[in-house]
Amino acid sequence: MHAALQEYDEFKDYVAAYSGLGEELLHLHAGMAIFFLFALVFRRRLRSYVPIAAVYFFALFNEVVDFWQPDRPSGFLPYIIDILHTIFWPTMLFLLARRGGKLIRM
Repeated sequence: MHAALQEYDEFKDYVAAYSGLGEELLHLHAGMAIFFLFALVFRRRLRSYVPIAAVYFFALFNEVVDFWQPDRPSGFLPYIIDILHTIFWPTMLFLLARRGGKLIRM
């Protein structure tokens, strides 16, 4: 299990190094990609709990993996900020989708 987590961490480092994107932007893109991918693959609407639950699960999973790395930052604030970067826009889209047509009515 430890080897799989190590490979996952190396994959994240590879993506960060070769994408040219900052960590915050990678978290944002990952959250949006997971949200839309789960909606498409499982044929769910954006207002379904499945895509947003997947975003929250993967955001928490990613930060747990980061937390157990030997070169981790001290304190919990960096992990909380990363989670917020990952979940913010998918959550906003989910809430708008849940609201439905009520947004346009006057």
